[in-house]
Amino acid sequence: MNRHLDFFDPSISGAIGKPLERAFEFGVRRAVVVGTEACGQKLASVLRKVGFSWVESPLATFRTPEANTDLVLITSTNGADVSKALHACIDRNVVVIAPITEHHYSRRTVFLLSIPKAGTHMVIRLLNLMGLRRSPERAPLPGTWSTPVGYHYHAPCRDLLAGDSFDPMGRQLLFRSPAIFVYRNPLDIVVSELDWFLKPDHALSAYLNCCTDKAEQLDRLIADSTVMGTIRDRINSHVGWINFNNVIAVSYEELVGQRGGGSDSAQLDTIWAMQLKLQVSGSPQDYGSRLYDPASATFSKGRIGRHKECFEKRHFTLFDSLPQDFMQTLGYTRGSRISSRVKMLRQRTLVVKELPLPLFYEPRLVREGMLGWNIVEVGGRYFPVRQGAHATFPENAKAIVAGTEGFMTLRDAEDAVIIGQAETTGGRAPGVTQPELVVEGYCGFNIVCYKGGWYGFDQAAGSIDIGALGDSILEAMKRNGSCVTGETIADVKAEILRLVMRKTEQQDHALHDELTGLRSHMEQQDHALHDELTGLRSHMEQQDHALHDGLTGLRSHMEQQDHALHDGLTGLRSHMEQQDHALHDGLTGHMNEAGHLIGKVRSLMRKLFKPKERMS
Repeated sequence: MNRHLDFFDPSISGAIGKPLERAFEFGVRRAVVVGTEACGQKLASVLRKVGFSWVESPLATFRTPEANTDLVLITSTNGADVSKALHACIDRNVVVIAPITEHHYSRRTVFLLSIPKAGTHMVIRLLNLMGLRRSPERAPLPGTWSTPVGYHYHAPCRDLLAGDSFDPMGRQLLFRSPAIFVYRNPLDIVVSELDWFLKPDHALSAYLNCCTDKAEQLDRLIADSTVMGTIRDRINSHVGWINFNNVIAVSYEELVGQRGGGSDSAQLDTIWAMQLKLQVSGSPQDYGSRLYDPASATFSKGRIGRHKECFEKRHFTLFDSLPQDFMQTLGYTRGSRISSRVKMLRQRTLVVKELPLPLFYEPRLVREGMLGWNIVEVGGRYFPVRQGAHATFPENAKAIVAGTEGFMTLRDAEDAVIIGQAETTGGRAPGVTQPELVVEGYCGFNIVCYKGGWYGFDQAAGSIDIGALGDSILEAMKRNGSCVTGETIADVKAEILRLVMRKTEQQDHALHDELTGLRSHMEQQDHALHDELTGLRSHMEQQDHALHDGLTGLRSHMEQQDHALHDGLTGLRSHMEQQDHALHDGLTGHMNEAGHLIGKVRSLMRKLFKPKERMS
């Protein structure tokens, strides 16, 4: 049975029905319902109506689905509970249905970290297939993937953690989000680097093209420490990410599949584990069939073990002369085709930290006395604050955050101070007594700051006097999706994005229902056409049998006539032969009589004409 992951919005009544119907269409019949409470009457009624048999398993004791189970239905709406139950389905061939929680990919940003030439673009293609698009590194959004500021895809772990802007409390979004780390056998990375660096438009082509031959070029990529560092240096600058438990480590060898010299089963296992950890719906079979892309801009030969075709004995010796700690960390040896750590890393639990609010808002002074400004880090972002302003306690920090989105990096905050834009980006104070339109037309919403609070109003609602809105009206608008609120502008934007995505999902479900109805109608027409063709075929077969019977009778009649004619001709031939014999016998008799008469005549004539004897 093919694996499939589906989600439903628990805030929408009856939303669980469609995923269950889709699962039934996949051939699923036996379910285990996993939750913190017993299966309710309403859910039981839906399960019976669709056609499932099921057992219940308390979340606390659920470890892995039983062998005879082909559907895991998770009912708890707690994010940690759902993540735990999903993790238990790794390496199992089941269909899984779960509620959307704060751990769903649509509520988080996924960060991409990769060793250069380790298969980055293959993972980007997979994320795109899964529906995750890239968001700007300075404005990462939920439901998208992004990268640490300034490093593109290849953020070196050592450099990022050694920077003076690094927050040891881990409040930066990277450390509060799931991340994917892509690695590969360093021996094959060397060969892939050679293919890429030799391109005329690459900066390092001049570094390698002055070598006498390919062998010398490989020597440099393996052990030259003067330009990029040895292959060990390059790998070790990134490999630390593999040890973070908010990181999903994925190797090139797992994802490339059979067409790239790997295994399709390993590819599907890895994609399935990524889906369960990131909470992305879909089928690993579907994603895997479209993943391997030889048309990639950075694709070369793309097969496992290419170093064996390119390395000479001296290159292996040179490679072995380096300390092998980087190979051991990644789980490779000289002769291995795939990392020995694959299974352990696939089964490792994804843990994304959630900080308590007091710790999240605790301000940290990062720069002091810069052109009359201090730069404070709060919640992983950087805010210019006028010297003398109070920014010591979480309450002060909340006031700062409420007025601006801040900056993703310390350098961006410093630049804002230097060019004189700190006032506009970080100077708005909460407590505005008159409504202030801050952002117009953000995904169809206007964002307003009023009396220290942040509001987003659907533009379709028309002109709104926020001051005249009572709490009951505001709550009603929030329920019908025409208003969202938050402590900061970032909170409001995130809520708007969630709302837009929820509406998009509802539209998707409606479209799915319409397509299902159309499919059902076409199937009915197909069945009717099939019945009509079956009837026509039956009628033609009857006519064919009747024609066959007629031809058989005609053939039998002609055969009888043929036999009768043959018998007649045989009789005629026999009669003629008898007449011929009789005629022959008659003629023979006449001829014998004629011969006898002639003999008599001759004898008589001899007597008549006999000469008379002379008289003496």
